[in-house]
Amino acid sequence: MTIKEQIEAARAQDLLTVAQFALLAQYNPQTVYRKIDAGEIPGVVRHGRTIRLHRATALAWHRTARELADARR
Repeated sequence: MTIKEQIEAARAQDLLTVAQFALLAQYNPQTVYRKIDAGEIPGVVRHGRTIRLHRATALAWHRTARELADARR
């Protein structure tokens, strides 16, 4: 599969890169990688060394995590 085909497939499945998710969730990308490795973020798709996140699942997790953090304050 060419890179162009991979990009098209990712768009079709509505996947985010770690950098895209980090930007949307206002996290440092290294924090995202740590949370992925710890199994905290759902919706992670690995293909070899490539990591993608299902947009809806990861953003729903982020909203829930943010709400829990705000409730603790």
